[in-house]
Amino acid sequence: MTHRRIARYLLMALALLLTLSIAAWLALPRLLLAQGIEVLAWQGFGLGRDGVRLAQLQVRQQSDAGSVQLKTTGLKLGWAGFSLRPPFWQQLDLEHAHLDWQPAASTAPSESTLDPAAALDALAFIPAQLRIQQLTAELPCPRGRCTIDGDLQLARSLEEPLQVTAQVTIKHQQHSLSAQAQLQQHDQALAAQLLLSVDAVPQLSLRSDLSSTAQGRLWQGELATLPFSQAALVQAWLAEWLPASERPPAVLSGSAALSATWQLQLPAGDLTLAHLHSASGRLEAAASLPQAWALPGIGEVQGELQLAARAEQGQWLIEQLRTDLQFDHLALTTWLPTLPAALNNPRLALRIEPAPQPADLPASLSGRALPLHVELSSSGASDLQLSANLAVATHAPWAMQIVQAQVTATTASLDMAGWQGREIRASLNASGYLDSMQLRLALGAGSQLQVAQLQGTDVQAQGVRAQSDKLQLALDYPDSADLSWQLEGPLSLSSERLTQANLKPQSWSWQGQLKATAEQQQASGRLNAQAELPIDLTLHHCNAEGLHLEAKATELFLRAGNPLAQILADWPALLDLSGGRLNSKASLHLPTGRSIPQVNLDLALSDLGGLYDRATFSGLSGDLQLRLDARTLSASSSNLRLAEVDPGVAIGPTQLSVRYQAPRNQPGNGTLKIDNAETRLIEGRLSLAPGQWRLSDDDWLLPLRLEGLNLDRLLTLYPAEGLAGSGLIDGDLPLRVQQGALSIAQGQLAARAPGGYLRFRSARFDALGRSNPAMQLVTRSLEDFRYSVLSSQVDYNRDGKLNLGMRLEGQNPAIEGGRPIHFNINLEEDIPTLLASLQLTDKVNEIITRRVQRYMLQRNAQPSTSSDIRVDAPVQGTPP
Repeated sequence: MTHRRIARYLLMALALLLTLSIAAWLALPRLLLAQGIEVLAWQGFGLGRDGVRLAQLQVRQQSDAGSVQLKTTGLKLGWAGFSLRPPFWQQLDLEHAHLDWQPAASTAPSESTLDPAAALDALAFIPAQLRIQQLTAELPCPRGRCTIDGDLQLARSLEEPLQVTAQVTIKHQQHSLSAQAQLQQHDQALAAQLLLSVDAVPQLSLRSDLSSTAQGRLWQGELATLPFSQAALVQAWLAEWLPASERPPAVLSGSAALSATWQLQLPAGDLTLAHLHSASGRLEAAASLPQAWALPGIGEVQGELQLAARAEQGQWLIEQLRTDLQFDHLALTTWLPTLPAALNNPRLALRIEPAPQPADLPASLSGRALPLHVELSSSGASDLQLSANLAVATHAPWAMQIVQAQVTATTASLDMAGWQGREIRASLNASGYLDSMQLRLALGAGSQLQVAQLQGTDVQAQGVRAQSDKLQLALDYPDSADLSWQLEGPLSLSSERLTQANLKPQSWSWQGQLKATAEQQQASGRLNAQAELPIDLTLHHCNAEGLHLEAKATELFLRAGNPLAQILADWPALLDLSGGRLNSKASLHLPTGRSIPQVNLDLALSDLGGLYDRATFSGLSGDLQLRLDARTLSASSSNLRLAEVDPGVAIGPTQLSVRYQAPRNQPGNGTLKIDNAETRLIEGRLSLAPGQWRLSDDDWLLPLRLEGLNLDRLLTLYPAEGLAGSGLIDGDLPLRVQQGALSIAQGQLAARAPGGYLRFRSARFDALGRSNPAMQLVTRSLEDFRYSVLSSQVDYNRDGKLNLGMRLEGQNPAIEGGRPIHFNINLEEDIPTLLASLQLTDKVNEIITRRVQRYMLQRNAQPSTSSDIRVDAPVQGTPP
């Protein structure tokens, strides 16, 4: 009876189970279709004591996100925990699962939202135990389609509180990446833990706690590496799934220690990025990189970093920052393609530490400044050292005050913009302010730039130094306007030795004020040379008007020395200025769009005196003007006056009014126009008729007019014993200049009426008369010759020989009652030698004496240059 009753109950249970299975079988399609799931195919259905088996199952889900297809083999659904509510079976075991996701062609972007309550409800559909022995997933990736191979184990508690654990293992390049996760629910809190391992070695752990509070939600978490020795492998795997723009920038290698903790108060409601951006709380993070990590396009980094920050409704405030980082193999030319090789340093060290709060913070940083001490050093082709105290804004709007900054930079060489610098050293002390709209920077005492040698196209400078202790830079870059800048302050420049083709090597310096903007630049100051020639310079450049430069030298008192001779390389070696005053000023104007400047030079001479070759001069005064424009070079003076020039015979005063004009590109092919030229010569007047001459011509003819030359004074100067006379001489002298040599052909001189006298008494001349009867009348006549006619033809050759063909008509009262006597005298004289001998007889300075002696030695080495007098036989006239 008992066995029959048991059998009856079993049959009733089997019938009930069959009925329920049929009902579930009939309801399942409708339930799956409601979720967009359709069963495509299955094979090998089996029913046993331990559960339901399917040899193969193929399921597909279609949604707005795309199509997901799942193929399984060896599916086992265990009876344990079976119910009529999802997920029906609590025990799932698969030998192999193949997942294929085809995303929709186009989906509208939407804000990511996480509803914790909905997420917990979804966990109810997770079986109590799920195991996939072999999992293959084909998913979209940046290169198209990528495959994941691994396994999955998942467990969920069936009792409160809810707890879910999962472990997934992924095979990658003969390595295994495994993640162990645990999710726990307790009252209104949700806790999650994650452990990431590579080849069974723990690498990274994550803890996250989310709880509800009266203010919303509190999110707390902790991230730590254990250490991160397989970071490169993890990054390589992530790189396959992330777009290039979203990949981690570092090529991770070696080991690393990373840690972070946070406590954030989030607004109530679903978890969204907007809520995260408006969170309040605190974050602490630290990183230790004992080995270099590569940053593609940047270089390698290693060292330590610590950060502490707090947030107030999405506004983050940095409370503490500490770094000790070293960068190597920096690719600076990637960001700065034109960076000179001398500044392309591959190594850089950055150290940041807390610092005392500055006392004088600007209003924009009051109450929100993070004081930091920053040390930056760079080495390579050049060395850079920076030490600064900063006050950085802890939250937006961003701003920074530079309290104390010291910069030292050195490099062996630097080539830039056509200049080559050697042994360069910069030392800067600066303070300033910087934010998103402006930059203010001021140099302090001791700021300077030193260059041992600076080489340009046609100039070389040694010992170059630039100094400033108050130079200020202002940059403004508002969002709605272009960048504007201003540089203003004192500046001094100097060179211990400046070499240029037009200048003699010596030291130079400039000291003045600089003011520059993008639209115009101004500089004013004093330029000076070692030879002491102070020049006041004013420079103004305007984008609309061009460049304008004015220079004015301080008045030169030449009695104290001539700095021009010590500065100008082409200063005439034979010209020495030893007295007088010189004033000069110059201007240069280069209009915008022009390549040729306009130049003006004005010189004012006052009583200049000195030497030129073997001649002294004094009292040179007047004004000189030089003008240079795009087409023409011109020079002029209307009031030049020379008190005296003495090449052996005093000449002067001299007056000159002259103009010269030439094409700019042919300065030696111009026209010289003389309006007035006259001088005093031996109490007479020597003048040049107005005219003009081409400077390029090889032959100039200058018609000179002589008026009133005093014969008495002339014979006094002539070095002949016993020679005297009287009278005034007039005449015309056609002076010809050929290739720098002077000559006169057929000039004419004549004494003014009524004439005068000539007396020549010397023992040597008397002896000539006694020894030569033909000369006896001549010597007697010239003892007291009263002439009425004295005329002469003048010829002067290029070698300095003067030939006078003189005709005398007159009488000697002591000879035959004053009978008229006519005779001719040919006089030949070496004028350069004569002038030189006259100079030696005078008291001249040592320089002229040496020059004259040197000239006489050279002259005496040439063929004979002695004087020669030939007298034709006299002709006696009718007695009066």
